[in-house]
Amino acid sequence: MSTVLITRPQEEATATAEKLERMGHRVVTAPMIAVDPVSFEIPDEGRSLIVTSKNGARHGLANIGNKERPIFAVGEATADIARQLGFTNVTVGPGTAREMIPTLLECGISEKRKYTHLAGNVISYNIADVLRGEGIDADYTVTYQTRAVRTFSLGVQEALDEGEIDYALFYSPRTATIFEEAVADYERSDWLQKMNALALSTRVADCLIGPWRTVNYAIIPTEKALFSLIG
Repeated sequence: MSTVLITRPQEEATATAEKLERMGHRVVTAPMIAVDPVSFEIPDEGRSLIVTSKNGARHGLANIGNKERPIFAVGEATADIARQLGFTNVTVGPGTAREMIPTLLECGISEKRKYTHLAGNVISYNIADVLRGEGIDADYTVTYQTRAVRTFSLGVQEALDEGEIDYALFYSPRTATIFEEAVADYERSDWLQKMNALALSTRVADCLIGPWRTVNYAIIPTEKALFSLIG
């Protein structure tokens, strides 16, 4: 089977590694982003909560006592975290924040909802701005922060040197960019030439500009579709 490099933050990388190992693949992990919780003021009870990532759900919802509070989650994986934390009123939207907007607009207008987006310090798509532009009361609260990790462990460097890695998986544009920046810092673009890059979406694939052996992306932005690209 193949050797697969996972670039996700550690907690997500562990879960992805377990799935790949059950499929018979060898896994190497090189988290490109570290995630740290931050203190924040819990939004007023009258506001419905939007979570667009596992980290947003994990760090944003953990200390909220009212488990019947309306939660709008982007994707089943994010919704699962909310349910695991005990929330019972979870609306699941499509796989991206942009695709969630029609649902939020419909509920915001028909039910006069107010929203708070529980987000990280880096926001790639500002849902609150879009909703405010449509006349809906929306804001965002930072519940965790991320920082780039531009170094590789000795074990990862050895695997890259030996050309052992068949596929590198990328789940976000930021992770893809940080990985290529790290490779550039090591002045080892030859590492990329030995690997196939697999991206969760076309948007992620567009950020992979290095001399990879090949770059492919999932037809739909799900982990199952991404895994299907592994030979």
